[in-house]
This record gives sequence, C-alpha cells and structure tokens, in this order.
Amino acid sequence: MALFAKGNKITMDVNDYGIQLPIDVTGATFALTDKMRFEIKKSKDSDVLFSKDYLNELDNSSKFRFFFELTQEESIQFSPGNYIYFVKYVKDDIVRDTIGSDDFKVRNGNR
Repeated sequence: MALFAKGNKITMDVNDYGIQLPIDVTGATFALTDKMRFEIKKSKDSDVLFSKDYLNELDNSSKFRFFFELTQEESIQFSPGNYIYFVKYVKDDIVRDTIGSDDFKVRNGNR
C-alpha cells in the first residue's frame, strides 16, 4: 500500500484507499469558511474524475492544511496510469484560484 508525495508529484498504488496525505497551502490569509478543492483528471482538458472540498484542519489564517484521502469506492475508478491533480482555492462556494497542479500517478502494486 502506498500514497506519497515526492515534491509536488503524488503517487499511489492501484486500489489503495484510507491513507491520508497531508497537503499544506501557504501564501495567503484564509478565513475559517474557506476551502481547498482537490481534483483529479486524466489530462488537463478532460473531465474531472474526482473532486472533494476540504476545510482547514488548522486554526491558523496563514496556513491551510487538509488531508487528501480516497475511499474504496473512489479508489477503484483509477486504473494504473498518469493523471493530473489540481488544488483550487474556494471562497464563498466559488473557485477563486488554482493554487497548483502536478502529476498524480497510479502504479501497479508495491514497488
């Protein structure tokens, strides 16, 4: 079982679920009601395969932390291959900015 980040690139083993990956966002002032949306797509211009909004786990307006995690039902939709993830800043239920994006790789089992 694996879900890890190396730099900004995320890798997981196929069908893994229930593993939390902490993600920190800095560089802005965050309100308690602000959210980060984590999306996964097959390619930059394809449809969204996974999307979930997260609240800040910290009581800190200068740092936002959330824990990315897939359920078993969410995990099975990803076959081995390369995807792209996006982290989007959501304020008042409106996406205000894309904070970052990078590779999301699903690999065949433990390596």
